[in-house]
This record gives sequence, C-alpha cells and structure tokens, in this order.
Amino acid sequence: MTQRKVVITGATGLIGSRLVEKLAEYGTAVTVLSRHPLAATRQFPPTRFPLVTVAGYVPFDPATIAPALSGASAVVHLAGEPIAARWSTEVRNAIRNSRELGTRALVTAIAGMSERPATLISASACRYYGVSDSSRFTEASPPGPAGDFLTDTTHRWEAEALRAADHDIRVVTLRFGIVLAMTERGRATLKRLRAFLGGRVGSGRQWVSWIHREDAVAILLRALNTPKMRGAYNATSPYPVRMSQVTDAFAHSSHSILRVPFPTRVIRQLLGDGATVILDGQRVYPERLLAEGFSFRFPQIGPAVYDILS
Repeated sequence: MTQRKVVITGATGLIGSRLVEKLAEYGTAVTVLSRHPLAATRQFPPTRFPLVTVAGYVPFDPATIAPALSGASAVVHLAGEPIAARWSTEVRNAIRNSRELGTRALVTAIAGMSERPATLISASACRYYGVSDSSRFTEASPPGPAGDFLTDTTHRWEAEALRAADHDIRVVTLRFGIVLAMTERGRATLKRLRAFLGGRVGSGRQWVSWIHREDAVAILLRALNTPKMRGAYNATSPYPVRMSQVTDAFAHSSHSILRVPFPTRVIRQLLGDGATVILDGQRVYPERLLAEGFSFRFPQIGPAVYDILS
C-alpha cells in the first residue's frame, strides 16, 4: 500500500530526519509536526523538500496537534527527550512527560477526528524488558519489573500509544535498540578523537541491543506499508553484542592508536543515574521481524560501525 500523507513527530531527530528524506524520495506527502517549526523548516527547506510541510504545536495540547493530522493516512510518533544526559529532576520529568503525556496528547487528537489516520506507529525502547546480563528477550517476553525509571516510562509510553487501537487504528510499537548513525557534528568530533576510540566502557560486559539507522528506517517504511503488522516489534539487530564488541568495532574501523577507557566510576560521576543508559543493557532479538521475512542490511556490528564511520 502507498500512504497518501504521513505525519511525523520527532522528524528532526536521528531516525525521523532520514525517514522524511526517504518518504520524500518516494513522492509521499509529509507533515513534520514540530515544537520548533522555524528550525524544522530550515532543516527541510521547501526548495529541497517540496512535499514536506512543517506544522508547529504546543506540547501536550491536542487542540494544536489536530489540524496537522487532517488528511493523514498514517502517523509516525518518534518524539521524545534524549535520555543520554545527567538526570536532574527536570530532565527526568522531560524524559517521562515527552513520552507519556506527549503520546497521550497525540492519541487524544487522533481520537477526536471524524476521519482518522488508519495507522499509528510509535517508537518505544528495549528498556521495556528491564535490564539483564543473562536473559534473552523477544516480543513474547514479559515486561520488565516496575521500579526502574526507564522501564516504567517505556511501559506508560506504549500504553498511551495502544489507546489508539480503541478507535480502530492499527497500532505498531517499535522497541528500538541503540541507533547507530553519524551526524555532521558527530563526524567533526570523531575526526578529532578517532585515535583514542575503542577503550573499555564500564565493565564492557553489558549487552548492547543496537540497530543501524538505515535498518531502523526500513522497518518504519515496512510498518507503514504492511497492514498485517500490528502490536510490538523489536527493532534491533538479530545479533546483540557485548559493549566490548562495540568498542572493538569502533577501534578497528577508526584505526585507534590509544584506547582510552571509561571506567564505571567516571561514567557515574558524569551522568549520575543517567549512567544506566550506558552501563546497563539487555539482549533483545527481533523474532517477529525475522519470522515475517525482514532482511537486515547491517545485521553485524563490524560492518555497521564501519559504514557510519566511512
């Protein structure tokens, strides 16, 4: 099937920006729903993206979201505050509210429409399963135990998205792993630091469930255009790795000379409770995608890292 118009939140981010580019290539009309419409317009100028419209909205206000949804056949919800930061009370609230309340406002806006989009695809995260050094998680695994901030936030995030199903909307939640990609700013930083990459991060034993951005976008496109896809999917490589394998891949691809380690103690001093994003992991497998025939372009960590560093 072909989407006539797709509304995207979080469109200026790592995954969203590439999704906009791909949809534009395919001739699909896109509305970028952004809290910062001027910045979004600079990122997607009309001269380069004639099929892209930018619409502003007020966070958590369904009334300001609804106009942008008119005529849409699908909504892709990728918005959420970054989690790789030191978690002050303010940051914690922003992480939680951007996902829980932001999704609630979007679904409320959709529910109030007389002609609703047929599909809602919402980002989620592997932290849904909690953290573990030994367990193997698939979509059939139970949710992680309550009490962990990110796990609890992810449960609420998905619950808000699934409310759309009460209005006969096809809902797909994609539990993303760590997304591998490189921005222009990242390339500039890497150029200065590449000789020092590859040192151990924490114990190096923590599991990393990851995905290359191109595969993440391919999964989103598949979800948009495959009506039989419903419910939760793990959007991760079929080969999760230990953190030491990630850093080894960066060292090999960047020809690192001096591998500077980042001990657990230092990471905790820098990030506080936010260090859990780096120091704790889970081994997640994309069983549903594999069973349905999805083919990963970058299933292995080595070629994936080499590609983003090239």
